[in-house]
Amino acid sequence: MSRLFNIAGHQSSGLIRVTGRKKKLRVAKVPWHTGHDYELAKIPVEFLLISDTHRQWAVSQRPLPSNVSLIASSDVGSADLLIVHLDQWIFQELDKLVLFKKLFRLDMPKIVLNHGCNMVDGCSSKEMQDLLGDALVICNSSTAQALWDLPNSRYIHHGMTPEEWPQSNYGRQNIVVTQSPSGLHQAYRNNEAAFAFEKLSGIEIDWIGRNHTFDSFAKYKAFLSRSCIYFNPSYASPNPRARTEAMLCGLVPVTTNSHGEDRYIQNGVNGFCSNDMQELYENLVYLHQNPDVARTMGMAARKTAHEYFHIDRFVGEWEALLAEKLGQG
Repeated sequence: MSRLFNIAGHQSSGLIRVTGRKKKLRVAKVPWHTGHDYELAKIPVEFLLISDTHRQWAVSQRPLPSNVSLIASSDVGSADLLIVHLDQWIFQELDKLVLFKKLFRLDMPKIVLNHGCNMVDGCSSKEMQDLLGDALVICNSSTAQALWDLPNSRYIHHGMTPEEWPQSNYGRQNIVVTQSPSGLHQAYRNNEAAFAFEKLSGIEIDWIGRNHTFDSFAKYKAFLSRSCIYFNPSYASPNPRARTEAMLCGLVPVTTNSHGEDRYIQNGVNGFCSNDMQELYENLVYLHQNPDVARTMGMAARKTAHEYFHIDRFVGEWEALLAEKLGQG
């Protein structure tokens, strides 16, 4: 397999210490969203990506890292550890459930990544508890972790390499939304709030997934590097990655505050966070009408994202987690 990209941007030996020995860990994983897998692959291990599933790595979204190889699901046992993914719709999407149960039964160290939150739809916490038992589960927000109430869960917020995300020049003076505009999982995304804002304000949103699509990582970043304001209307989505990507480029976040956003967003300084949608609408209009204010706040948001969502912290937490997990066995 050709290697398209070399991971860089964080300090690590590339070796995980497990029970007194040094080795390059082999971690098998089921593909999930390519943007998420791209950052996870910055952990200095050899990733074995299971290739015969309903999902594949999308090279149009991210280049394939040099430490990722493709394997068949029958070869998972050659890995030191398995990472499996799920969300609150695991019981509604049969292909995911069948694959998850097949791999979850394997007798090997496992970590489950739960990307969802059961605030508005999907399975109950009881169903999730019955499915996972005492498996080690990583959640995407402290709110999601608390609501799932699993016996062995932790929260690790995502991290990215700041140098990969260019500073915006704010040329478009626009408002960006990034999520599917379809009705599927509508309550989770709260798309209706974005539609309502357009109708009430007369301002058309630059909607990635509706107005704009990109066939390369470079084109996506180039679009953000000309944009200004990022709107996240979802109450349920636990720390959406697209919001962090936008902040890293200097877009001002205007977002709900259901997953700890007020820990790093100070209203009027580096963005706005609130669970009052009318208040968020007013903030969007204010920023749209005052581009100089938006630029100043966007640059502050970029600085915050560089510190709070840095890849070094993310990689360090995962290295410690892997060492701990394998040290138990």
